[in-house]
Amino acid sequence: MHRHSLFFTTFLGFALLTICVPFLQAGQVSKEEVLAKYEKAISLTEEYHVYQEDVFHILPKVKLASQALLKNDLEQADRVLTEAFSDFEALKATKDRGLKTNFKLEWLEIYLDVIQHYAILALLAYFFVQWGFFKAMLKKDRLSIFGKVLLSALTIFFSVLSAIFDLSRYGESAWIFFDVQLVLIVASGLLGGFGVGISSGMGALIFRWLLKPALSPYLLIVLVAGLLGGLFHKKLTSIQSSAKLGFFSGFLVGLLHGAIVYLPLRAYLEVQYLVFSISFLAILEGCGVALLTGVIGGILREEARRDIQNELLKTKLLFLQAQLRPHFFFNALNTISAICGRENALQAQQLLFRLSDFLRHTLKREDETVTFREEMAFIDSYLEIEKARFQERLKICKEIHLDDKAWDVKIPLLVLQPLVENAIGHGIRKKEEGGTLWIKASERQGMLHIEIADDGVGVSDPSFFDRMLKGEKTAVEGLGIGVRNIYQRLMRFFAGAAKLSFKTEAGVGTSAIIDIPLNKGGQK
Repeated sequence: MHRHSLFFTTFLGFALLTICVPFLQAGQVSKEEVLAKYEKAISLTEEYHVYQEDVFHILPKVKLASQALLKNDLEQADRVLTEAFSDFEALKATKDRGLKTNFKLEWLEIYLDVIQHYAILALLAYFFVQWGFFKAMLKKDRLSIFGKVLLSALTIFFSVLSAIFDLSRYGESAWIFFDVQLVLIVASGLLGGFGVGISSGMGALIFRWLLKPALSPYLLIVLVAGLLGGLFHKKLTSIQSSAKLGFFSGFLVGLLHGAIVYLPLRAYLEVQYLVFSISFLAILEGCGVALLTGVIGGILREEARRDIQNELLKTKLLFLQAQLRPHFFFNALNTISAICGRENALQAQQLLFRLSDFLRHTLKREDETVTFREEMAFIDSYLEIEKARFQERLKICKEIHLDDKAWDVKIPLLVLQPLVENAIGHGIRKKEEGGTLWIKASERQGMLHIEIADDGVGVSDPSFFDRMLKGEKTAVEGLGIGVRNIYQRLMRFFAGAAKLSFKTEAGVGTSAIIDIPLNKGGQK
């Protein structure tokens, strides 16, 4: 029995030893494995730049592992390195988030930089087209030889200036995203033609060669930009509509620019990113040229629209004068003839002098403007003739209280006399007993307040004049000569600051009221 117990105990111990030994061996770490982990930890500290900012205290752990290895304490070294690897994972996650944030910030900086360049280009275009020397030629879509030379010189000057003030950095990474010099050269070639594009490109090429003579592709691209701008100039029908051609020419130059920058990096970039980078750069530079030429074209279109309006108003004024002269002239001659028939030679002579002054005022005006004093003198000549015509049926009352400044304020020609004629012809003349004409002028809160009123027949429709000023057809035809023309010229001359209104009542009369700003008199 004792022999069987001893055998059983021996067998059980052997079985337990057989089962536990592998587990004991598994818990032990070889020195080679620990050294490999230690070498990897050293490599990760270099890769993650742990020396710059060790927020997880990885370096002390790696140092502790090296000390444990020197003491041949593999278990401690392995444990410490395992903790260090966990910290490496956490550091990697933090760096990934930081890289994404930095990436977004870098792109935001790029966008802001491009917007800044766009703003500068828009300002350059604005001041360029405001220059009277160039504006006159740009309106005709043709630059003189001196104008082309000056445009080339200005393009080269601003290209160099952009580098001096750090708006562009030739050969630096900022040029990868947007090249101000290319935009300026393409636009100059588009506006001035082949010669301007070539000369501007050559000037920029020399500037680049002086700075970075080794970067030959970047030297030649400015010359190509000038060539493309000049070629697109041949397709340009009008500078006013140059924005579309500006975009296409700038886009093509941008594609070439992007290819020069990014194709050498194709081994390191994915295909989709390569295509995106080149296309994005081309779009940015195309928009830059379109913006510059678009601002110039837009201002020229607005100037052309204003010129057309001015010519239209001048035409209307001439038509008004053409209507006024024969209409009044024949009435005046009839009046003078009647006076001569009464053998009143002195009065007839005086009226002839007044008629001469009246015709001189309308026939020999080279300017669209007169002073209030001159317009009133003109009205006096007119009224003296009308007074002789209507005799006692016309009474005239003037109430004018103005200082010299108000008397000398500039107003458009023939804005008061037609209103006086309307008051007499459509108000007083239609009353059998005649009536009274009032001309009042005073200063009110910085405005020259003028009122021309009559106690004639008036108009039954109180909205008649409002509808007339809006250009609507009115129920009463033939009332007034050029009332809308007067209103339009007042609004244009005083930039909308003047006012013209009417008050009318059937059987009571009509009042025309004009308010003119004294501080803007004569400012066309």
